[in-house]
Amino acid sequence: MLIGEKIKIIREDRKISQEQMAKSLNVSGQAVSNWERGKGHPDISNIIRLSEIYDISLDELIREDKNYKEVLLEKKIGKTVDNIFNVGLLLTTIIVLLYGYITHGFDSHQRFYIIFALVMIIHIGIYVYKQVFGKNIDTD
Repeated sequence: MLIGEKIKIIREDRKISQEQMAKSLNVSGQAVSNWERGKGHPDISNIIRLSEIYDISLDELIREDKNYKEVLLEKKIGKTVDNIFNVGLLLTTIIVLLYGYITHGFDSHQRFYIIFALVMIIHIGIYVYKQVFGKNIDTD
């Protein structure tokens, strides 16, 4: 698959217009349109910016990969699985907290419930932060 086709898939996947993409790259909308139609190619600085802004590796952008749509679909499925997992963790945390409170009232012997809840809340907070701000806080 050519880079122009990949750029179009990335743009449509993020539900942004050619003009919005062009603005983020400081190029004209016509330039993005030309790239997508194979009538031109982004220069190396724009390829690097595409990689950084849209969180796509340079390898994925440049390499001729006939299955690029499948690669993006797998990434979406992975994010969906992560979302389901974290919702499950949140529900488990709520159930454990309620159970601990109802059965024991969080007396001094039931600190496990509170510690478990705090760990889960921190984990889910980090996950939500990554989703909202699109950052990896481990490396930023």
